[in-house]
Amino acid sequence: MPSLPELNYHHLRSFWAVAREGSIIRACTLLKVSPSTISEQLRSLAEAMRTDLFVRQGRHIRVTDAGRMVMDYADEIFSLGRELHQTLANHATTRPVPMAIGISDAVSKLIACRLVASAVRLPDPVQVTIYEDCHEALLQRLSTHMLDMVVSDAPLDAHLRIRAFTHPLGSCPLAVFGAPSLAKLARGFPRSLHGAPLLAGLPTSPQRRAWDAWCADQGLQPRVVAQVQDSALLKTMGQAGLGVFVAPEAIAEDLCSTYGVRVIGRLPNLLVHHYAITLERRITNPALVAITSLGRDLFAQAAEPNRPKRHSGPGRAKS
Repeated sequence: MPSLPELNYHHLRSFWAVAREGSIIRACTLLKVSPSTISEQLRSLAEAMRTDLFVRQGRHIRVTDAGRMVMDYADEIFSLGRELHQTLANHATTRPVPMAIGISDAVSKLIACRLVASAVRLPDPVQVTIYEDCHEALLQRLSTHMLDMVVSDAPLDAHLRIRAFTHPLGSCPLAVFGAPSLAKLARGFPRSLHGAPLLAGLPTSPQRRAWDAWCADQGLQPRVVAQVQDSALLKTMGQAGLGVFVAPEAIAEDLCSTYGVRVIGRLPNLLVHHYAITLERRITNPALVAITSLGRDLFAQAAEPNRPKRHSGPGRAKS
């Protein structure tokens, strides 16, 4: 089979811009070139690759299957280009590299702190800006390049049609916590939860849905006294003795020392999952690599209670 001509990256960027913007006109605005220039570059690229990259549907254009494959490669190529610029800029200045991370409001703040600490403690300085919001709102910010990563308890939703990639961090069992005034619920657990005051997450959160399903299987009906979106506020209310709450067992020691609560009971078969979501299929940014590495190590330790804890080093938060 004859080889293809050498790839013209100017033409590839024009294709990438049109595919992302969904319109030649919008791509012209982005690249500051004329429609005729982009049209000619798209034609030349399709000829060089010997396949159609777009098809027309009325007044609109749609990316072909071959075009989607080219788009995936183009995403990685231009991501590496941005990384190269960033690397060179880091060598030329001592200013910290800016990093924007979205943390879902359902993720424990103690877990989020550990993950972010792994990036902050890298030898090369970074300046992290953290945004907290619901899962869907953070994914929309990620899609417009306002965020470098989203950490959530849910994976990427296929129906959102966002070109991004989910990187599983791991899972760990849940436990039920409560103030000392509710410690008596530990006796007869889990039956003691029937009718007990409960501080719950929103009904739409994956953890809440899993908890409700577990309670139904056990024939339990805790008394929901509050539904709280923010995980830190939920724990603060738990500290005040307003009700028991559910949280990852991986941070039980920190929860008890920080909020003065106790473990009422453990739920080894009820798991909470955590994910990192990025626009890149392969994470190469050192700060983002540190976050995903620490997260996987944290949850691996939670899944294997007898596994020795690894000592913290550069880029690893202390447990």
